[in-house]
Amino acid sequence: FTCAQFNLAGHSLVVGGWNRFRNFNYNTRQSKWEEGDTKECKNLYSVSSLAWKADGSRLVCASLCGAVDMFDACIRRYRYKNKFEFTYISPSQVIVKRLSTGTRIVLKSQYAHEILKVNVYHDQYLVAQTD
Repeated sequence: FTCAQFNLAGHSLVVGGWNRFRNFNYNTRQSKWEEGDTKECKNLYSVSSLAWKADGSRLVCASLCGAVDMFDACIRRYRYKNKFEFTYISPSQVIVKRLSTGTRIVLKSQYAHEILKVNVYHDQYLVAQTD
């Protein structure tokens, strides 16, 4: 491996190598690191740098040959009544986007608890339920 980068929440580690990079996720319930997906990119060669977007939703990968690729790095994504989009970027962080205006807000658990559910009331208020 040639480089490694933690996401801002510290729940994911991406390690770059030859034509691929690997993801490791911290399981808070079992207090251990688990190997996640491996992304293979032909002709990427050596990964020279990795960086996360400030909100943790995307990963940027640079290679030895000068290529720069951006990858979506969310845990899950779904739409609520075609009005809101919820993007889970770590177990304790969710980006909520209002589809009509494009405005976004980041919901983050102050004590790093896993966010289980987000409720929307009157299309205006958000309430997140943690474990």
